[in-house]
Amino acid sequence: MLEIVKRALKALHEQRSAAHDELNAIAPTIEARGADAVATPAEEARAAELVSSINDLDAKIDEHAARCAELEQIEARSAAASYAVAKAGIQFKATAEPAKPEDVRSMNATQLVDTVRRGAEERGIDPTHAANVLRKHRTDGDWLRNLAARSTDVYATAFAKVMTGGAMFLNPEERAAMAVGTNTSGGLLLPTHLDPTLIITNTGSMNAIRRIARVVTLTNEKAWNGVSAAGVTASWDGELVEVSDDTPAFVAKPVATHVAQAFVQASQAAFDDIDGLAGEVLAMFSDARDRLEGAAHMVGTGSGQPYGIFTVCDANTNCEVTSTTAATIGLVDLQLIRRTVGARWRNNGTFVMAPVYADAVRALGTAVSASYSTDITGGNTDKLLGRPVVESDDCPTTQTTTVRDNEIVYGDFSNFLLVDKPGSSSVKYIDALFNTSNNLPDGRVGWFLQWRHGANSVNDVAFALLQDKTSA
Repeated sequence: MLEIVKRALKALHEQRSAAHDELNAIAPTIEARGADAVATPAEEARAAELVSSINDLDAKIDEHAARCAELEQIEARSAAASYAVAKAGIQFKATAEPAKPEDVRSMNATQLVDTVRRGAEERGIDPTHAANVLRKHRTDGDWLRNLAARSTDVYATAFAKVMTGGAMFLNPEERAAMAVGTNTSGGLLLPTHLDPTLIITNTGSMNAIRRIARVVTLTNEKAWNGVSAAGVTASWDGELVEVSDDTPAFVAKPVATHVAQAFVQASQAAFDDIDGLAGEVLAMFSDARDRLEGAAHMVGTGSGQPYGIFTVCDANTNCEVTSTTAATIGLVDLQLIRRTVGARWRNNGTFVMAPVYADAVRALGTAVSASYSTDITGGNTDKLLGRPVVESDDCPTTQTTTVRDNEIVYGDFSNFLLVDKPGSSSVKYIDALFNTSNNLPDGRVGWFLQWRHGANSVNDVAFALLQDKTSA
């Protein structure tokens, strides 16, 4: 019956289009007779007839469209019930009618932001970070609408079906919802509340640098493009003396994003044994992403991956400071690395080091103060010389006597840039993996995740790197 109504609705649209075209063709015919020409009685009568016909067709179109929507809801309920029956075996399980998603096409920027916030809050997720990102890019309407469309319950339900091999059970509403979440490479974009860049990966992350660095976001581009300058130098000049040209040299500071990937496979039998398997896979993906980015932010090479802060400082001799004694960190070294950073950034600096060096600093004892490390039950300090300390296992830990090993970075991390692309993480569900023995399937399925991220310093001299003195 739905198909019959759809065919009738299509025919009505075609009739209306033909009548509308004929009505619009009357005017050129009149104008062709001259600038002062007027419609003939026959033309006026035909125009009135066409207007009346269009009005009648509009009424019929509205009536058929309402009937079509009603039948589509019936189809949706039937498909949902069929899916429940298939998943439960012979046990019948009726499901409620899927909630009708809001039409994001007609929403303004404020409504789109509110829709995403509401979707996060309904799932018990703090939407503060997401709201800040959304407000920053509120002028990018298409990007906002895509996020809002992926924050609905119907998209989340459809995504879960596809990620567990149930794509054939999608109802028409769910199929329409999934259409907004397919990227150019065929992957399915994550539901908004599961996107780690937009929701999960914020100041609560275990990624140490993310908590102190400057984070920028992109919606369409693949690189952040900025400039840096040393600043304007003023001078004392006599009266009527020509001022010097103090224009600073501007240097382009692009930060590229790189593709990161992860893959997880599982036995098809796991679907029958583990509830919420797809959700567990996404949680593991989020953790893997955090760990991969955290390591890159410290020691990333910049070749096919983000730059790490230790890598950047090690490549710039202006940032390097050598310890006074080999294999030893002293108070004088901490003071020197702090003084090496320019006054503009010094008082906003943070010490970043591996726990092994934090332990070494703690062992300085009375050199720092008698109250600092006299009690072994106390933890390592969270401040040195009045500035914060961040410990991370992703920092370098190697200490030799033959090369100058990187130990501690101090600097203003607002000059270390992280570039995210929120809303662009995609997952492909692979419903049959092939064994490498004979290239035949063996009952495994897989999930393939991709995202983009970048990191780099935009001002190297805002940092100083303490390196261990060699004894060679």
